[in-house]
Amino acid sequence: MEQNEILSHAHELPKIPKVIREMMELVNDPEVELQELARTISMEQVVSARVIRLANSAHFSRGKGVSSVDQAVVRLGLEPLKTLIIASSLVSAFPYVEVIDLEEFWQETFEVAILSKAIAQSCDVNPNAAFTAGMLHNIGDLMIYTVMADQVPTIFEKMETGSSKVSAQRSTIGTDSAILGSKLAESWSFSDELVFAISEQYEPKIDNIYSPLAATVRLANAINRHWDELVTMDAKSVWLSEQIEADILSVDGSITEKVDAVKGSGIEMARLVM
Repeated sequence: MEQNEILSHAHELPKIPKVIREMMELVNDPEVELQELARTISMEQVVSARVIRLANSAHFSRGKGVSSVDQAVVRLGLEPLKTLIIASSLVSAFPYVEVIDLEEFWQETFEVAILSKAIAQSCDVNPNAAFTAGMLHNIGDLMIYTVMADQVPTIFEKMETGSSKVSAQRSTIGTDSAILGSKLAESWSFSDELVFAISEQYEPKIDNIYSPLAATVRLANAINRHWDELVTMDAKSVWLSEQIEADILSVDGSITEKVDAVKGSGIEMARLVM
């Protein structure tokens, strides 16, 4: 099946409502105010419920429960609220996918998103944009799982015998999830910066042009795969020095501590919003 034919099936995918797209764009606006976010959140019932649930969770609870979005946003503060909006929006768009363990998929997605944000806090990348890119980076995979479910076993078999995910996808369906994901994000009216980051996530340098967001997500994926194998701080520092993305981003010395502080929290966050 050709790429254009696959994309022609985009109508089979869940739609991200306009109000959710607006929320996801608002969270990346450095000038956004709590009141504006609260008004937008109140227009979407599922996200509103999750915001209130998070505000009443053990991490944020201050003894007395909250029952309204206005109360919840004051308790949470801007940064946790932004993170929850992005995460909840994507989960709501894909409530069920038959060919994969969706809970495991979202746990890994949240982990990459949280790591992307930690990396961004160690360099000159917008942390909220990095989290959004992390949440969106594998929507092309969701497109394949949803539209081409019959081809997924073949892709997985090739990966099990040593092929990379990109090679397995390209040899099976003629394209890959980065290309499909970028086209899907574009059709959902996400920013050009995010669309470019998704398209470049496997190859963050193209004709001497690179996307810092793509490099951030790529490094986050690598950290997610290898960090637990690195026992000492020295081992982590050496490993980071060998990553081209860390060099591209000019990450500072705080990255190791920032990653250690959040590693594993993606699983907890996925459980909270699913």
